[in-house]
Amino acid sequence: MIKVHIGLKGSGKTPKMIDAVNTAIDVEKGNVVCITDGDRLMHTINRKARLINTENFDITNLDVFTGMLCGIIAQDFDVTHIFIDSIFKSVPSASIEDLEGFITVLENLEKKFDVSFTMMVSADENSAGANVKKYIA
Repeated sequence: MIKVHIGLKGSGKTPKMIDAVNTAIDVEKGNVVCITDGDRLMHTINRKARLINTENFDITNLDVFTGMLCGIIAQDFDVTHIFIDSIFKSVPSASIEDLEGFITVLENLEKKFDVSFTMMVSADENSAGANVKKYIA
């Protein structure tokens, strides 16, 4: 399963993600990972979720971010869901157009490793391409 929550800044995406992460901890049988920039979610997300702060890594583009996702999955085959908060904060060089190809990467990882992805995107929904739009929740 892939879900994309898209909206302009202040539209309530992060609170939705926090609720989804905490619900996933209770209902999923595997491990839950939350990727974000900074430590601001540390006290709001259930401590059973693995919180990864992208500020600790030199993520220059979506290829590097994809490598990090692959490393997370390779390190822990029990990961069932990866939440990505504010993709453009974690990967500042990425654009809404770049997400079209990135969605294909997520689709491949989902099929191969049975990992679900939920991604928060700060952008106008009308600017998303067809590949992103098919996963808008």
